[in-house]
Amino acid sequence: MAKAKKEVNTELVTTAIGISSELRQIVEQIEANGGECDDATFAALQGWQAALEVKAENIAHVKLRLEADAAYWQQYEDAARAMRKSKEAAVKRLTDYLARCMATAGVKSIKKDDGLFSISLQQGRASCVVFNEKKLPFELVDVVELIKPRTAEIKERIEAGEQIPGATLEYGADYITIRAASSKKQEKNDE
Repeated sequence: MAKAKKEVNTELVTTAIGISSELRQIVEQIEANGGECDDATFAALQGWQAALEVKAENIAHVKLRLEADAAYWQQYEDAARAMRKSKEAAVKRLTDYLARCMATAGVKSIKKDDGLFSISLQQGRASCVVFNEKKLPFELVDVVELIKPRTAEIKERIEAGEQIPGATLEYGADYITIRAASSKKQEKNDE
């Protein structure tokens, strides 16, 4: 069948889902006609496919930009987390230092009449340290039975056709992969 030169006006539909819907309608029309299509239908099919390719390319550009933005903000997040941890560690070192100084001097409380702060040295809180779980009385422990399925083995056996009671395979949503065109060219050059 010869290629038709007539172009389809795809400017009215601007969303990828709208373009996909138009493509689906054309494909259903071709299927209803037993796989046959006239030049106008073929031209429409090519026009909508080209529109979807352009939209997909634009989505790939936006995805790449968003990933770069996310990486940029991740750096700030990592730096902010490191700064927060540093400040928290400095606070701990400073308060531990003051506690050691007050304990060494035998001072339990510092409070000036015109001061901004009231500082007290408190006795440390008691915490339970279990150094041998096996020697603890049975009435003071909780016994927990842990069942850990070997999911990789279960998946392998189900894929081989075996029925496993209590397990089934579930498939996630379809997904796409987007690679820069330069990586394809590089792969071809490497061959």
